[in-house]
Amino acid sequence: MSVAAPDHLTYAFDDAPEADRQLLGGKGAGLVKMVRLGLAVPPGFILTTPCGHAYLSDGTLPERLVAEVDARVAALEAGAGRRFGDEARPLLISVRSGAPVSMPGMMDTILNVGLTAGGVAALEAESGGGAHFAWSSFERLLHGFATTVRGISAGVVEDALLDLPAGSDAAARCDALLALIEAEGGAAGVGGFPDPRGQLLESVEAVFRSWNSPRAKAYRRHKGIDDGMGTAVVVQRMVFGNRGETSGSGVCFTRDPATGEAGAYGDILFDAQGEDVVAGERDTLPVAALAERMPDVAAQLEEVCRTLEADTRDLCDIEFTVEEGALWILQTRAGQRAARAAVKLAVAFCEEGAITVEEALARVSDEQLQTAQAPIFADAPDEEAVIARGLACSPGAVVGVAALTCEAAQRRAEAGESVVLVRPTTAPADLPGVLAAAAVVTERGGRASHAAVVARGLDRPAVCGTGPTGIADGDTVSVDGDRGLVLRGAQPLHPAHADPQIKTFLEWHDAHRG
Repeated sequence: MSVAAPDHLTYAFDDAPEADRQLLGGKGAGLVKMVRLGLAVPPGFILTTPCGHAYLSDGTLPERLVAEVDARVAALEAGAGRRFGDEARPLLISVRSGAPVSMPGMMDTILNVGLTAGGVAALEAESGGGAHFAWSSFERLLHGFATTVRGISAGVVEDALLDLPAGSDAAARCDALLALIEAEGGAAGVGGFPDPRGQLLESVEAVFRSWNSPRAKAYRRHKGIDDGMGTAVVVQRMVFGNRGETSGSGVCFTRDPATGEAGAYGDILFDAQGEDVVAGERDTLPVAALAERMPDVAAQLEEVCRTLEADTRDLCDIEFTVEEGALWILQTRAGQRAARAAVKLAVAFCEEGAITVEEALARVSDEQLQTAQAPIFADAPDEEAVIARGLACSPGAVVGVAALTCEAAQRRAEAGESVVLVRPTTAPADLPGVLAAAAVVTERGGRASHAAVVARGLDRPAVCGTGPTGIADGDTVSVDGDRGLVLRGAQPLHPAHADPQIKTFLEWHDAHRG
């Protein structure tokens, strides 16, 4: 799919001609729309999909594009009263992918771009002497730059950090990462860690390249997404969820994407950046915890949910950050949903008058309708059979053989076995194992973790945050994604309960089929 070359190669969120997903990418179009709705969005700009096509074709960023990027950064500086690369009041930015269709966790993001060793002291002083905040922000940039931008393997990076003396602080880890980037960059002929402008341009190139990463290609093949679509890049001023206990990051859905039930659903981590929420490395809190700590912010988020759902007439997935008590909305898109939720949501939005019956029918594929009626496990399982309990992140019932690595999952699936992938957590690189599995179980992570979001989008049952399970490779287990249970052996399946909304949808489906 190609997009005609625009007059501009870049657009600020408030000067794009329209929220065109093909031109601006899904993330960019969502940001443009939210700005027009008056929501609190950190300012930024979009490098359009034709820029991505040009870079992937030529392997370089055109001079005209670089000049536009420089001008856009200067505008961000003027609006923020900060300078990009300044060591006294540094402006920091994020660089994110933005394909026209949702590909959760498949492409790359680099945070805190523009920070330097000299700028860490200024960041520390601004946060009231928060050395941990400042140095951990620099470490996150260096780690992401090493792996995502320079392509240094995660194993090499972790080895460099493991070589440090026990108890080394973030400053020592930053020194080790800088030395690794210098050594690897010198060997590759690309140099060490660059100045802020070099960080930005290399990060943009890396995000454009991630369109052709193995995991992104595998996801597109599985979902039938056009390889020629390409991606935009979103550059946005950083807001920090890791500035103490009145800060945090989260992902919120306007309704439950696993069941379709009304009410906000999602995860939050206080004193954390957004990548921590989706990585699944830390146990998150339900988004309702925001109301307990910051009720005014929670009320603002509820209003954002109502505004976006009314505008889109659909389930919305919203990424947000709270920085020292101020709510910022970073992204919105149509939420990935399980098959049963897809049917129930289509009926709910129709009955609420938001969409027509025809629109409701168009939102559910035949495959989703079939999956929504699949058998389930018994309501009251034998307690002695329960191995683990976790969060019911994606519904469904699967009996399979446990695989503890993605490689084992692929081997077993190729041999014709039904596979349950059991991992501490999953990351984008684990996609081949997730695709091979019939269900996913993770010891860590919440409702918005990578495992949960990808499993829902692929209609795989998922149970997350179980803690250690004691499951061994080759064990036969049953995964109950409706109740968040993992059970020993092959549990019997039963017909799904008659659901009034699914019954209504089937009646509409039959009436319109002829």
